[in-house]
Amino acid sequence: MITGLRATFFLAVSFVFFLIIIGLLGLSTVMSPSRWIERMRSAD
Repeated sequence: MITGLRATFFLAVSFVFFLIIIGLLGLSTVMSPSRWIERMRSAD
């Protein structure tokens, strides 16, 4: 029973971290698209 609870806990924590990372990536693309365009142009 303890092993199942531990596995569920780690699964939930990893899922929360995954959602946070996806949210940060989404926010970074939505909030500042002009900065990415400038970087792409400066790279060329």
